[in-house]
Amino acid sequence: MSIHLKIASDFVCPYCYVLEAMIGQLRPELEIEIEYLPFELTEPPKPRVDTYNDPERRKRYAEELEPLCRQVGLNMCLPPNVVPRPYTRLAFQGLYFAREQGLEEAYCYRIFRAYFEEERDIGDLEELASLAAEAGLDQTAFRGALESGRWADEEQEAVRHAKEDLKIQVVPTAFLGENRLEGGAQSVQELKDWLLAHAAE
Repeated sequence: MSIHLKIASDFVCPYCYVLEAMIGQLRPELEIEIEYLPFELTEPPKPRVDTYNDPERRKRYAEELEPLCRQVGLNMCLPPNVVPRPYTRLAFQGLYFAREQGLEEAYCYRIFRAYFEEERDIGDLEELASLAAEAGLDQTAFRGALESGRWADEEQEAVRHAKEDLKIQVVPTAFLGENRLEGGAQSVQELKDWLLAHAAE
């Protein structure tokens, strides 16, 4: 059974990375294809936030996320020591370049891991170009596409569509047909049950 899953997410959302890991654990059983829907938590020119020095966020992550990370084998920095938290507009423009090359999922996974496990600044063009190369993309062509703004309009329209047309309030939000799963799942089994329940519809 092939499942085409659309996921609205942001590269700086730890719950989105947990969902990625859960999907990874299900891949030996289910054929899952992901299409990413850009959702910028902080759109320029709104000021970037300091998640690293936020005690309330740290407490919430410890209570909600650390058990999920243990469950799926993620060694995440909660939150990463990248201050302030990066804008993700360029990273999402890179997603379109990767999609064109058939490496969307590899690219997205690399960006998530770089930020949450390696504490790399995924808002920096040179960092992104380096990560794109590690995901199998041509580094020079990738940098050139982002510098030229080739995907800028499409990416910003996608964010607008997610927020205004799809009325997404929380990330991750997964779509399977007309069904949506908001906020991810609390376990791999819960995610599997949801996918199987709606895959045949």
